[in-house]
Amino acid sequence: MSTRFTFRALVVGTALSLVISLGFSYARLALSTAGMSSDYIMAGAVFLFFALTVCLNPLLKFLRRSWGLERGELVVVYTMLIIASAIPTWGFSGNMVPMLPGLYYFATPENNWIELLNPHVRSWMLIRDAAAIEYFFEGLPEGHAVPWEAWIVPLAAWSSLVIAIYLMMIATMVLVRRQWMEHERLIFPLIQLPLDMTAEDRRDRAFGPFARSPLMWVGFFIPFILLSTKGLNHYFPQVPTPTLYTYLLIFSRSTAVEILLSFPVLGLAYFLNLDVSLSLWLFHLLAKVQMGMEMSRGYMLPGEIEKFMEGTLTVAHQGMGAMFVLVFYGLWLGRGHLKAAFRKVLRGDESIDDRDEVLSYRAAALLLLGGGLYATAWLYASGIPLWVALIFLVTAFAIFYGITRVVAEGGLGFIRPQMTAQPIVINFLGTDAVTPAGIFSLGLSFCWAGNLRIGLMASAIHAMKLAERVGVLRRALFWAMVLAIAVSLFSSLWLVVWLAYQHGGINLDWRFYQYWGKVHAFAAYKIANPVNLIDTFDIIAPRLYYTGIGAVAMGGLIWARHHFLWWPTHYLGFAVSATNMTSASWFSIFLGWLIKAVVLKYGGMRLYRALRPLFLGFILGQITCSAFWALVDFLVGGTGNFVPVFTHHT
Repeated sequence: MSTRFTFRALVVGTALSLVISLGFSYARLALSTAGMSSDYIMAGAVFLFFALTVCLNPLLKFLRRSWGLERGELVVVYTMLIIASAIPTWGFSGNMVPMLPGLYYFATPENNWIELLNPHVRSWMLIRDAAAIEYFFEGLPEGHAVPWEAWIVPLAAWSSLVIAIYLMMIATMVLVRRQWMEHERLIFPLIQLPLDMTAEDRRDRAFGPFARSPLMWVGFFIPFILLSTKGLNHYFPQVPTPTLYTYLLIFSRSTAVEILLSFPVLGLAYFLNLDVSLSLWLFHLLAKVQMGMEMSRGYMLPGEIEKFMEGTLTVAHQGMGAMFVLVFYGLWLGRGHLKAAFRKVLRGDESIDDRDEVLSYRAAALLLLGGGLYATAWLYASGIPLWVALIFLVTAFAIFYGITRVVAEGGLGFIRPQMTAQPIVINFLGTDAVTPAGIFSLGLSFCWAGNLRIGLMASAIHAMKLAERVGVLRRALFWAMVLAIAVSLFSSLWLVVWLAYQHGGINLDWRFYQYWGKVHAFAAYKIANPVNLIDTFDIIAPRLYYTGIGAVAMGGLIWARHHFLWWPTHYLGFAVSATNMTSASWFSIFLGWLIKAVVLKYGGMRLYRALRPLFLGFILGQITCSAFWALVDFLVGGTGNFVPVFTHHT
């Protein structure tokens, strides 16, 4: 097995990263197909890796053995793909670009944005050229060129911030990698598929055991054939499509419980520990009961629903209280490792070996510190008071860290936090403390610290886990990550801008060009409706109260988990119990939990391992089907043919 970092692996990784940042982004933004770089499952990366490992690489090995990529090289390629997946569309670029001209294009006398927000605009943060703004949303007149001169400064400013954030994310994962992988032994369900796809045959055959498994192909073709009927129906309406989604109304029809069969979620659930999968579906149903009781009785916290909030105000704040306790507990649990790491940083302790990390602990700490100082200075320059900027950055990273932990341990390829950092900071510190300029800047920060469906922190730790399993966890892997960031960031920013001027942003996918262009409504509302714990006690106090309830409940669940051997469930699911993604996932997680429980009870580990390829096929089949129809749509010029990677509506 090769563990070398080769130039050709970087070339292949760069080329396929461009397919993700340009090809799949174009399909999402212009053709309105399913998002292949939208979620933590990183569907575009999985599909391209499947095409490389099962189709192209065996062909190259057949033609000449030395032409094929070895396992270590393939892991480098996959690392670049999953890093690149975290940036286009929902990761950053598709969110950020429409915000820059959106303030002035969507401003009206009714929303009063100009009066409320314009005084707080820094010249380097937004697009202010009237023609550049108009043409972005309505398309370039014939003979005009893209006005890049209006974009250079804002794009450079935002790119510098997000690069600092991404480097901080990688550094954070370097510092906790050993704790998660070697001490706590998290299972990382999302690496099971690429790990099997790179498995090499002992007889050195071109096709590995994964591609030669009949059971994998059975699992593959079940979702591929079922969902292909949806793709065909778009072009031939007479083709019937199966119904994989329904819902049940409970509590006097006030609350809906979704029932969706998602093959990727079902496949991933098979690889979870039973207590973890139990917690994910059980806590969701309990949250639905709570929400149903509230709605049927007309109980609602005072004040407006928060931007990007999931569930009701009560369960959202409970979830965030639980998330913060989850983060604190994880750091407390790893305090021994973190102390050792910082002894290495400060004293160069020779007894602590960090040679098998992608960065030395000292380099990671310096990168985290330097990136944090730059990000704080950037936020301060944008109008946020210095102490508020520090609190916001810590809160945002706590959420990133918590969600990454949930993905790594719970295998949730489709998840979002219950709330984001912005309303938490504004509500609990008060609008006067944050200041109007700070509120406006926090509203813009949704593009990188909002309710994101994918994050680079999770990509980084999964890349490290896969590299550890295969034996290529080396310093060079960090530079492969940096290369993927640069390639994906700059190419996707170019595409999002270029597409708008070619077709007119209002003619492209509304979720990006219009929804994100209008995200300034959050800041306008917060400035026009000030809050603080004293003057609006009736609004803020209940939110603090339910956040505290969530924190105490999570603490109790963690304590019970570690003190009672008979305690049946994990605590992980409580932190994300009522997100929209959990609502759509719970039924498939329940099926995966039930199937695995039955398999282990009556067939033991032998049957569990024998059925493994079937569930990997489930994951791959639906992802490949979605990518296949996106390719068909591109070739024939079709639009709006939504063959889902995950659910029926996203």
